[in-house]
Amino acid sequence: MRSLLSLRIAVCSAFLLSLSGCAASYSSYVSRSLSQLRQGNYADALDRLEKPNGKTNMLLYRLERGLIFHYQGLYAQSNAEFERAERLIDRLYTRSVSREAAAFLTNDAIVAYRGEEFERVFIHYFRALNYERLGDRQAVLVECRKANLKLASYAQQTEYELSYKNDAFMQYVTGLFFDSEGEWNDAFISYKDAEKGYRAYREAFGTSVPRMLLIDLVRVAQKLGYSDEVRMYTERYRLRPEEIKLPPNGEIIVFIESGFVPRKEQNQMSIPILRDDRGDAIWTLSERAVDRYNNHYVYHDYAVDYWLSLALPHYKTTSPPLGAVRLRDSQTSAMGVLAEDLDIIARRTLEQKFDHILLRTVARATAKYLASKSIEKTIANAGDDEDDRAFKKGLGELVGSLLSLLGNATEAADTRGWLSLPRAVHIARLPTGGDAASRHIEVLDAQGRVVHTQALPHVEQTEGNKTFLSTRVFH
Repeated sequence: MRSLLSLRIAVCSAFLLSLSGCAASYSSYVSRSLSQLRQGNYADALDRLEKPNGKTNMLLYRLERGLIFHYQGLYAQSNAEFERAERLIDRLYTRSVSREAAAFLTNDAIVAYRGEEFERVFIHYFRALNYERLGDRQAVLVECRKANLKLASYAQQTEYELSYKNDAFMQYVTGLFFDSEGEWNDAFISYKDAEKGYRAYREAFGTSVPRMLLIDLVRVAQKLGYSDEVRMYTERYRLRPEEIKLPPNGEIIVFIESGFVPRKEQNQMSIPILRDDRGDAIWTLSERAVDRYNNHYVYHDYAVDYWLSLALPHYKTTSPPLGAVRLRDSQTSAMGVLAEDLDIIARRTLEQKFDHILLRTVARATAKYLASKSIEKTIANAGDDEDDRAFKKGLGELVGSLLSLLGNATEAADTRGWLSLPRAVHIARLPTGGDAASRHIEVLDAQGRVVHTQALPHVEQTEGNKTFLSTRVFH
């Protein structure tokens, strides 16, 4: 009987330990692919991206492949991968009860990854760019609408209050495409929503309202005869009449994606369970432990019953962003404007979710601790043989200690994310007419010196209209 019990404990322990390592090393798993992506070796980046065996990281696999195909210029293949990712996200919102239960016993990293809110929205940004390159403007507009509809839906379903509720950048992109198609009413609504969104961005993320957006907003308001709105925005932002004039021969609009979104790392720490806490319910203990995490106290050794071992995600410190970007051709140049800062959006999003993650992590660690204590007590009190009491007590303490070690071993923070995403997106615009072959991006340092130059791909331009391009800068 004793040997059978030992075998069952060993099998369960091995199972739980195997679950703990399913997703904890995603960053190292994808690092070789990202290294090739940084160098522009797209085929090699795809080759080094291995398809996962299970469903845990399948969404990330689809997202990384979709983005690499996009940069490779294989736009149809990119959209196919992103479409699979969207379907997978929809399925994953029907939660697996068994996986959720296993996550509570081990860690959150074994649950199939469903994506951060900003990651799900950026699927539509890249799909819109794919359709633009494929010449399907109506499909572009569909993707732009889907992005903000989904964001509104996710905001209603979330368990936490987020600053990232309306993607101002996607609203602006939507307005630009409506504008280019002559759909002035829709363009005005999107520009207006973008202006409102950027004001919220300014409060939450410190991102300024792009002046070019305000100029676009007033231009379209003039076309529609909205004199009150023209006056309001002109006065609010002190726009000059010469700024609002349209380029006579159209313009080229370039989305410049730079760097990599920050990576999450695991932060290991301990929180005390006090002797006075004995007998309290698990969520009471968990809320008390969260308070101890947020407020630093001094604890005496005699008061501490146990130290809970926690593994929590945090974003690693990254190098400073590029100083600025400039778009130049043979005739003129224009500075890029920061339109989306995914670095700060990602960090702020995790910060606002952190208390929820912390409470769940503490509750899981507390449940493991209470389970080990319960089993220790059960073994110690088993049977009626008084002569065997010391042995049973020692065995109970041994099993309890082993279960506590197992609980600590299965703790791991969920540090996954769509790592090939850019850190930021700038927008730069030039009037058409310059030599397309000479058109390029210049990356500037903090002192305004050019540290990197990158040519832009050639695209056919339509006179008197907007031409859209995107490029990625890894410098």
